Amino acid sequence: MFLSFDLGSNLCSLCFTFIFLFIMSEISVGKLIKGDTFYFNNRPFVVLEVRSKHLGRGGAIYRVKMRDLKQGTVLTKAFRPTEKFEEVASEILGVNFLYADGEEAYFINPRTFEQLSLSLDKIGEGASLLKEGENYRLRLVDGEPVDLMMPPKIRRRVIEAPEAVRGNTATAATKWVTVEGNVKVETPLFIKENDMIIIDTRTLTYEAKDTGQNKGGENNEPKESR
Repeated sequence: MFLSFDLGSNLCSLCFTFIFLFIMSEISVGKLIKGDTFYFNNRPFVVLEVRSKHLGRGGAIYRVKMRDLKQGTVLTKAFRPTEKFEEVASEILGVNFLYADGEEAYFINPRTFEQLSLSLDKIGEGASLLKEGENYRLRLVDGEPVDLMMPPKIRRRVIEAPEAVRGNTATAATKWVTVEGNVKVETPLFIKENDMIIIDTRTLTYEAKDTGQNKGGENNEPKESR
């Protein structure tokens, strides 16, 4: 029995597949959105913010605020609309938060029980809202944790709240309360101790009082994906 093998057609198919994958791994600056990852100067970055400024004759400049996934430094660069970047191949891993020691936050993979850590500097403002046992999502590049994908909003219980002073409108009717994690948050006067509130993890600001009907502040269990 003889096996026939069309080398030419298979090589063409392999070439086509390679070219297709290469093209698909690129992204133009005009399509970047917050959370996208790409290589710039051979380093992996995550997009924090994109702003465009339109110039005369249909031109434009894109200003991209981005964080180095390896070093944690934040840069803002201006790019022409024709520029393209290679996307970073990353893995998103569902983890449970264990504890923080002042420099690193420690997580565990509930499937393999592997412990992973990430610098608190890379997590940013939201690090103070981490809660033991809660589920989060870690971004890995080459198997190394580089970013914590905090939910944009999170629910926390108020543990200290001063009594509102009647007639006090000098500060736009707000006060400072303390929530779980000893985080100070400015809230309306009606917020009381033991209330559940929703906090923006990017700015550590009050969003709303949680009445049990608002699902936007729940920290749902993350799904692992690649």
